Amino acid sequence: MIVASHQADLLPYSGFWYKMAKADLFDLKIFDQFVDRGYQRRVKMRGTWASIPVVGNPKYIPICDVRIDPVESPRALARLIRGRYRGSRHWDEYGPMLEDAVLSIHTDRLWHFNVELILLVRDVLSIRTPLSVSVPTEGRGSVGLVSVLRTYGRPTYLSGNGARAYMGDCREFDEAGIPVVWSAHAPATEDSILSVLMDHDDPMQVVLAEHQTEHQTGHHVEHHVEHHVEREAVTA
Repeated sequence: MIVASHQADLLPYSGFWYKMAKADLFDLKIFDQFVDRGYQRRVKMRGTWASIPVVGNPKYIPICDVRIDPVESPRALARLIRGRYRGSRHWDEYGPMLEDAVLSIHTDRLWHFNVELILLVRDVLSIRTPLSVSVPTEGRGSVGLVSVLRTYGRPTYLSGNGARAYMGDCREFDEAGIPVVWSAHAPATEDSILSVLMDHDDPMQVVLAEHQTEHQTGHHVEHHVEHHVEREAVTA
């Protein structure tokens, strides 16, 4: 089984969806520490940051505890989407639907707001990989991630390349008997997935685009989307 994992970010870029499409299970890490200048509450749209307001000054707390205004935060995001993408090639196909979906979310939890949007985009992209919400980690960095992966047995872990900085030589994964493969995704843009939806006739072709050279290690990830019959299982 291939497991990928990531924080529940705000409408993340195509690399997030590449990992989801290639995995048998996608784990959402909502117990990681919130990073104010990270991607949980902001993302680039048309090359410029777009962010939603959060309540208070949520430093040094887990993502699951970050709160938003259940009325103003959806309104702010809907305004951003219209302002950045109105007039785009596929605005009529996706724009009003996205605005309505954003405004229909009623929650004061940032992670829940983001997960609702992740489920929406997953369906738009016709990705059927089930989602799960992992338990809190035991330890930090690679040690913590290994503790989460062990709850799924001994899966193969599909990682984004940004994790190389803290995963290093993957010693903790090797000791746990968990093979690691690296994403081969070649992004067309670092923008939110919304830019892919608005600009491309075949968004999944962009999501699944890979570098020409095979630079994965350990195991080869099949170059097709696994269309799982399972529906999502999101638990808090």
